[in-house]
Parts: sequence; structure tokens; C-alpha cells
Amino acid sequence: MPLTIKLIRHGQSFANVGAVNSWEVGDHAIELTPTGHQQAEDAGAGIGEAYLRGALVYCSPFRRARQTLDGVLRGAGLDRADLRIYEDPRLREVEHGYSNVPEQRLLQETHGRFYRFHGGESPADCYDRTSGFLEGLMREVQKETAERVLIVTHGLTIRCFVMRFLHLTVEQFDSMRNPANCDVVTLERIGVIRAPVFASSRWAVEGLDMDAQVTT
Repeated sequence: MPLTIKLIRHGQSFANVGAVNSWEVGDHAIELTPTGHQQAEDAGAGIGEAYLRGALVYCSPFRRARQTLDGVLRGAGLDRADLRIYEDPRLREVEHGYSNVPEQRLLQETHGRFYRFHGGESPADCYDRTSGFLEGLMREVQKETAERVLIVTHGLTIRCFVMRFLHLTVEQFDSMRNPANCDVVTLERIGVIRAPVFASSRWAVEGLDMDAQVTT
């Protein structure tokens, strides 16, 4: 059965431009900027109604992801009533804890990318819950004989999903650049994607940039 999975990072948020700090206001409550809303609509226009109609759609429960999905649907000329949409808390952003995030990132330089944030998660925790989500997703794909999936989520979650789906190494994970706001990352069978960034025995991914400092 043919299957295409598109993962999209949320649009530009007020945290992305430094207007708020996630550890002060609550990461789940951060909203999109006006630019972020436009990015989402542009991404939806690019993905298109034909892809989305009949697709399985999953979304992080964080506000900026919900707002991004709404913008994607507007850009594609659809609304929530037209689709099967599932919110899944396993798609949330990695939990940075209650400490200053830039200081925590410096510790990652010493202790590795899978260092655990104080009071929060490590990327390994995000990988574990993303793995559980993927298993449930594939069961739903088989049950519904779905051919298209859209997942609206966060940068690190996308990288963990790709790592798990393609069985990549930690070094390959480290080489991935975090997707920009509203970047679309696509997983399809080998042969469909012409210039894969990574590939396994059957699947390949495109839409990822490489060789930059990894951030969440």
C-alpha cells in the first residue's frame, strides 16, 4: 500500500522571536506570531486540498501547533469538519523543565544531545513517546487503509520521529538541522523521493537540512 507521511513544524511563535520565555509562561500556551499564522497558511496552500482530504491528521495539543493546523487548513481551503483530526499528547514539544533553557543547552554541549533537562525530558524520552505514537499510527493506517498522513508538531519531535522511522543512528540524528517554522518533512517509499536525505531499506525522507547545530 502506498503511504506518504508529511510532518510540519509549527509556525513562528512568540518564543521563537524572543518575546516570551517558555519556562516562565508555560510552553503549551505560547501562540503564533502574525508571521507564524501566514507561514501556516502558505504551507497549507503548498500541501493542498487534494493531499489533505481523506488523510489522517494528527496534531500536538500545544496552542502553537493547533493554530498552525488551523492555518494549514485555511491555506488549503478546508476546515476541521472536513477531516479526521486527532490530537495526541505524545506529539508535544520536549519538556525543557523550569530552568533557563539556554543554560541547559550549554550542558548538552558537554554531556551530549540526549542530556536530560533539569525538571524536564531528554530527547530519549521524546524518542520513546514518539515510538509509541508511531506504532499506533501504523495500526490506524492499516485499519483505515490510509495513503496520506499529516502530523503537525515540533522540531525535536520531528527529528525523533524520522530517527525512529528510519532506524537512524545517534550520529545521524545529531547531523539533522532543526526544521524551520512550517518546514514540511516528507517520508515516502524509496523511488518516490528523488533526492533522499536518509533512506532505509524501503523508506526515504526529504525536507531536512543537515550539518548545523541541533536545537529543539
